[in-house]
Amino acid sequence: MKNPVFLLWLEGVNPESLSVVPSLAKLAARGVDLQLAPLPLGEKGVSYYQTFTGTGSAKFGRFDAVHPEKYAVREDASVPDGAFGHLLPDLLRSQKLSVTFLETKDRTALASLAGQSYDCAIVRLLDIDNASVDEIDTLVQQYVELVTPETHVFVLTDVRNPAPRKYVNINDFLVDAGLLEVGASRKREDIVWSETLAYGLGTGQVWVNLRGREPQGMVGSGREYLEVCDAVVNELRTNWRDPETNELIVERVLKKEEAYSGEYLFKAPDLVVVYRPGYTASLNAFALGFDGRSISESEASSPDTPVTSPHARLIASGPCLNSGISEAATLVDVVPTIMYLLDRSIPMHVDGNVISSIFTPSYREQTPIKRFDSDDDLLSDEEEGMIVDRLRDLGYLG
Repeated sequence: MKNPVFLLWLEGVNPESLSVVPSLAKLAARGVDLQLAPLPLGEKGVSYYQTFTGTGSAKFGRFDAVHPEKYAVREDASVPDGAFGHLLPDLLRSQKLSVTFLETKDRTALASLAGQSYDCAIVRLLDIDNASVDEIDTLVQQYVELVTPETHVFVLTDVRNPAPRKYVNINDFLVDAGLLEVGASRKREDIVWSETLAYGLGTGQVWVNLRGREPQGMVGSGREYLEVCDAVVNELRTNWRDPETNELIVERVLKKEEAYSGEYLFKAPDLVVVYRPGYTASLNAFALGFDGRSISESEASSPDTPVTSPHARLIASGPCLNSGISEAATLVDVVPTIMYLLDRSIPMHVDGNVISSIFTPSYREQTPIKRFDSDDDLLSDEEEGMIVDRLRDLGYLG
């Protein structure tokens, strides 16, 4: 067993609260403290699969909590097709590592791992977003006491979307821009689809009303489709402004080919909108509805509320890791980084990168990053032994 890993995943815990947990503050001081950004879109369920597969949405097939179906809003709650067999425990087991994986609400579940031998143990504690600092501290202390000195300990949070200062509704903006036609009541059932070029829903999806795909699509494919995409992008990037501050509401607008790659790209929204920190889609916008105006105040925040981008947090420590490292990375970097620590080959389909800076110079020098194209590229222990013996017979190895 080389460099065993123990990952404690705290569902729903505010990443910022980890700083005031004494046991985690100690862990961060002697290890690494990373802020992890999600790829767009940053919805909770999508973030889970980004973290656990190391890939973007177009490779596991889920882009947001909802998707459109004949102009109706459908919830995406099932396991994406592309995630089966590609989660971190699956990848490690395929390379002959012993893996323990628990997802549980039982906070005493950690005790069940005492005395066990493993290459990687993952415990995802559910529904502890209301846990106090003292409760989290106790859990982390129990967790640290379970591991041996050679074990690398990781504590991970989910992505936290901070309370918005203002709510925005992209459909109201598209109406104002002349790109979506609706009756004076601004109700979803009164949308005139035969005169609508684009509409929005979810965390930041924009869909072109494409002929042949949508029930009453009016935009032709090819050049016409591209022109509509460009028009929507231009309006969002230049003309959607906060009337109080005149600042732009949208940070980025990405065409689907810019945001994603993979076999599920055909399921992706045509455009992905990333709002500036402090702005988030309203409930009506999420469900392809209207608020009567494109921006409104949020009662859940105050001017003193810190404006931060959605992110998760990872604190880790162990003999192969540097100390005092604090930097930013992405969710999809978690899988390749753990696989590298376990000295395993990383599949080429994984989008994330090894966070090399967190490893000691000696570990980086002794452990090359290995990638492989398919399962066929993995050799069994017996096959590897035969190759080593053959090279030794030929005089290439001492």
